Amino acid sequence: MVITLLVFTHLIATCAAIGTIVLTDLRLIARAMGYRVVIPPPERLETRIVTVALMVLYLTGVALVAAGVQGASDYLTNPKLQAKLALVVLLTLNAFILHLWVFPILGRARTVSRWKRRDRLVVAASVSLSNSLWFYCAFLGVARLWNGTVSLGFVLLVALMVWAVTLLMAHVLLVVASRDAPQVRPDWIDSMKASISDFSALRDR
Repeated sequence: MVITLLVFTHLIATCAAIGTIVLTDLRLIARAMGYRVVIPPPERLETRIVTVALMVLYLTGVALVAAGVQGASDYLTNPKLQAKLALVVLLTLNAFILHLWVFPILGRARTVSRWKRRDRLVVAASVSLSNSLWFYCAFLGVARLWNGTVSLGFVLLVALMVWAVTLLMAHVLLVVASRDAPQVRPDWIDSMKASISDFSALRDR
């Protein structure tokens, strides 16, 4: 019964964090569909929810790993579990990068078009890493077919590929957001902004 409660609490914390991240991403996408885009840092409530969820995940995760080791001496030899633990540590380190570098960049209240290239790189890399790791670690939690059947390198390679795709998406989003006014001859950026204009109304809500 205790293990079931731990798993349930772990699941609820994961859902709370990912749900908050998705809502934050939707607002970001909505803002990017306008012109002279200014991307604000996440709301204080959002960062608190994700922080608390991460702490709960750590506590329940440690308890579940301890229970697993007690039940099977070779529990930690599972490559998928080893990879997940390493990725969780990376996710935590990236959280510090978000708070120390990314949020201050957003807090300058400058339009994306005025960002330095370094600022764009830091924001795109860190935000995409955070998003990809949250979803991928959640996937690893339910990917039971990978237990003892895939290598550590395979799991980490897939994580790298997921991050690469998410990084590309973040870069495209910043390119779209950097447009300050429609072109005389509309290009794909203007077309995208126009086609998702209804969705962009969410940015002021």
